[in-house]
Amino acid sequence: MSIRKARSSTLFFFVLAAAAVAGAADKLDKGLLDPAWFGQDVEFRTSDQLDYFWVKPGFSLEGKTLQVEAWPDPVFLGDKKDVDSKDSARAFELSGSMPNWLRGSLSNALGDYAHVSKDEGDYVLSGRFVDVNAGNRVAKFMVGLGAGSATATWDMKLVDKKTGELLAALHHRSVSGTYMSDIDDKILKWMDRDFGPAMRQNLASYATAKKPRK
Repeated sequence: MSIRKARSSTLFFFVLAAAAVAGAADKLDKGLLDPAWFGQDVEFRTSDQLDYFWVKPGFSLEGKTLQVEAWPDPVFLGDKKDVDSKDSARAFELSGSMPNWLRGSLSNALGDYAHVSKDEGDYVLSGRFVDVNAGNRVAKFMVGLGAGSATATWDMKLVDKKTGELLAALHHRSVSGTYMSDIDDKILKWMDRDFGPAMRQNLASYATAKKPRK
């Protein structure tokens, strides 16, 4: 092989490697947060209440109607070999439950500040699960220390129904690490304690939130 060809081959593989690194760098949360699903590049930040989130400057829910869409089937973005039938079944169950949970929680949190609907609205809230681990209740009880923990990770986005403009984006994980609770409890607690109040405040905490680690 000539020196010129060797240099060309080396450069080619370097470009491929750089592209692979750049692609991985675009996905936060060890690849579970795929920016492409949100439709545009946004600067995600993190807080104690929301793992990764973004909101359009000037966003407000006041006086608006929020339509909560049904969730599609889950899409596992992690290592597929770690997913078993229990994980898949749990993910499908949670996907069916999330819209009802969100409507109930947001209705309480928003009160008369904004309205929540199943069929119509100014803004549309949609979501999907990207990873679910059903966990093991026996391991939780017998071993503890995080053994057998159940986890669920999901994306949500809020768009303007007329224009399709992205108004807010979120990626979050809940963990049930003790036998005294399950992942349903943790998700509902997060909605009532963190997500609902954050929406009532128009996700204003974004202004002081930190840039997330990879």
